[in-house]
Amino acid sequence: MGVKKLIISVLMIVIAVSLVWSTAFSEEPSSEIKDWELNLAPFYLWAVSIDGNQTVGSNTGDIDVDFDDIFDKLETAFIFNLQGMHKNNWGFLIDYNYMKLGDDDTSGGLNTDVDLKLHLVEADGLYRWRLSNHNIDAKFGVRYTAMDTDVKLKGGPINIKADQKVDWIYPLIGMRWGWHFADRWKLLLNGDVGGFDLGGTRLAWQAGGIIDWQPFKHVSFIGGYRAIYQDYEDGRKGSRNYYNFDATMHGPVIGVNFRW
Repeated sequence: MGVKKLIISVLMIVIAVSLVWSTAFSEEPSSEIKDWELNLAPFYLWAVSIDGNQTVGSNTGDIDVDFDDIFDKLETAFIFNLQGMHKNNWGFLIDYNYMKLGDDDTSGGLNTDVDLKLHLVEADGLYRWRLSNHNIDAKFGVRYTAMDTDVKLKGGPINIKADQKVDWIYPLIGMRWGWHFADRWKLLLNGDVGGFDLGGTRLAWQAGGIIDWQPFKHVSFIGGYRAIYQDYEDGRKGSRNYYNFDATMHGPVIGVNFRW
């Protein structure tokens, strides 16, 4: 089964499970405050595009990749978001994104095989202020990025293999605002800033907005937009070991959220 068919199949399964669940547990959303409130989006779709530039040694190249190009070369994807909030207003957030892209091309007797693995992980602590139909969350945590690029060139006397691995981690602080603006409807705005020239990350930020529609007690549907900018460098500028990633990952988000 191709990756596109697999992703579509998984999304259909998640939607089907949510509908079955909602039929079996169709009670009204409860206002009772439990010890823990948990939310899991087990396979949401972030239709990411990448804009910016990347420098390796003295060579700088533009990164201008649309979601259509990424999806066409997508081999594997695994994405989830888990959040928990305790009644004492302390909570946590874990967001994990993994993509493996592959491109195989033959031209002039030379075969080029390129594989890219991307990990993007965020882990945060949260503190919440509850104000009527508004929630304000302070967030503090870390974001980890890892890129593993494998390039193979084969043809005639040419047999070259190159592997480049880079990863970085940085602290972040931010705020979230949640507004229950109507029955079963919520707006969530999220923003953070990080890097602070620590660990090679000069500046990083995230901004996004989500609309959450909760037609059933345990199931809601989400849709919105998310953008992450990172400016990371390693090594002495101008040297052959210098690396710089200065780009924004952005795109719409859709998914199904389970809560209990």
